[in-house]
Amino acid sequence: MDVDIFCVQPFMRADDYFTKEAFYHKIDRYFQSAKSQRTKDRPAIIVFPEDIATFLLLERQEDLLDGVHTMEEAFTAIGKKKTWPLLGTMVQYGTTRSKQAFFAHGATRVWHIWHGTMSRLAHDYNMTVVAGSALIPESRWTYDTNSYMPRSAKIYNFSFTVNPKGHVFYHTKKVNLVPTQEDVLELKAGPLDPAISIAMLPDTDVPMATAICYDAFVKPHTAREPNFVNVLEKLDQKGARLVAQPSANPWYWDEPWPFDPPASARLRRQQWDEEGSMRALEGCRNVEVVVNPQLLMDFLDIHFDGQSRILGRTGSTVQSLVASQATRGPDADCLLHTSWNFQPTGRVESQTETTAPRSRILPIARGLRSGSRHARQ
Repeated sequence: MDVDIFCVQPFMRADDYFTKEAFYHKIDRYFQSAKSQRTKDRPAIIVFPEDIATFLLLERQEDLLDGVHTMEEAFTAIGKKKTWPLLGTMVQYGTTRSKQAFFAHGATRVWHIWHGTMSRLAHDYNMTVVAGSALIPESRWTYDTNSYMPRSAKIYNFSFTVNPKGHVFYHTKKVNLVPTQEDVLELKAGPLDPAISIAMLPDTDVPMATAICYDAFVKPHTAREPNFVNVLEKLDQKGARLVAQPSANPWYWDEPWPFDPPASARLRRQQWDEEGSMRALEGCRNVEVVVNPQLLMDFLDIHFDGQSRILGRTGSTVQSLVASQATRGPDADCLLHTSWNFQPTGRVESQTETTAPRSRILPIARGLRSGSRHARQ
């Protein structure tokens, strides 16, 4: 069965988050571009990057950024403005951790905008949507609703997936927290068993799942992570054939990997290939496609860049079906598109180079959809 696959590499600005309307219209642009490229009546999936919704905490907070240069200063400014509400959140959920209270206090607003945007666009464009992720607590209610109330102040890196009717049918939490990045935000690691569940891609017989960024790596970044798990490997063992890997890389793509010994000249992009989903996919027996969107952003002292890709496996051969040509800045804003024929038997060996999918890079920068370019296979 042929499936249209889209991978969003957005360059996000602070003003994309200041109002729910701004966020909605930014996300809608990628759906518009996908609509112009997909094959009518063919199942389609679009995947957004990690943390795409985390910064919705900025909604209606534009005035707090005056004179602010770092996220720590932003936390402080918001804390001063919202001292009593944050203290109330601490008391309500029994936490003394200020960052947990900050994320929990804003979670309802984040969820309403994030879920409302993704579910509406999934319905309007008749597509399955992997909605990226956000840093939020578990909800007391079902996730297939715009109603939301934090269960506690435990904050997870959380992702959900919406079917073409606009209903959430799958969700997961990140298992492996990135050292020096997520661990300092007082996040909670997701439990393994729920994270290795799979679901059927709507309107197909293709088992799919999500492994959030670091969860699709074959090894830990440091020797001090005894609980690290290769979640992609576990999903492969469960029979997943399509895996979304929403990512947000906080290190410069073309600079030395900071966890290597000082004398090492290995770059982040090299480390990503050698230890990330491309290497993990080489060892898979069931997973055929990994969709890996990267979040791009320069905001205060936060920087994200990287190369978004859609990877395909034929037998023991893994190739990049389509990849972004630029890795940072506004001009790197794009949508990747390919199609993949999932065989009913699940035997990917039946695919050959002669049936390799046609792939495209669709520029989105400055709000323009300026046609498409063929990616080198």
